[in-house]
Amino acid sequence: MPWLALPFGDKRKASLSRTFKVHGIPSLIAIGPTGRTVTTEARNLVMIHGADAYPFTEEHIKEIEAQYEEMAKGWPEKMKHALHEEHELVLTKRRVYGCNGCEKQGHLWSFYCEECDFDLHPKCALEEDKGTKDDEMEKASPGEGWKCDGEVCYKA
Repeated sequence: MPWLALPFGDKRKASLSRTFKVHGIPSLIAIGPTGRTVTTEARNLVMIHGADAYPFTEEHIKEIEAQYEEMAKGWPEKMKHALHEEHELVLTKRRVYGCNGCEKQGHLWSFYCEECDFDLHPKCALEEDKGTKDDEMEKASPGEGWKCDGEVCYKA
């Protein structure tokens, strides 16, 4: 992405920290081509939206948010799940979380139990039981003239 950064230990840091009210690192301030501040919240926007946050304008962020809302249309607001039967899971926007279903990192949407700090990716929460490969093989019989040996079928 087309931005400049200060090298570690740069003497201009103190002045810029005062100007932009930076109290900790890492910080990311977006400044437009005219030198005007676009946002002092660029780091948070990158954390939430990744590289899609660029160019950090309010209009662009609203477009991204609208896409996220569209993504969740049709998903239930609350649900019960076999992996967490104690409480209902609520569709929630979460910056970053660990999915308790697949144990991978997630961001943006989660089916979440605040009481237990339990998260499921929407994919993990909404995915129907698809069965095993053996179940699929049984359902998909090859028909006459074919012979199957495990997962490989060939003409008889």
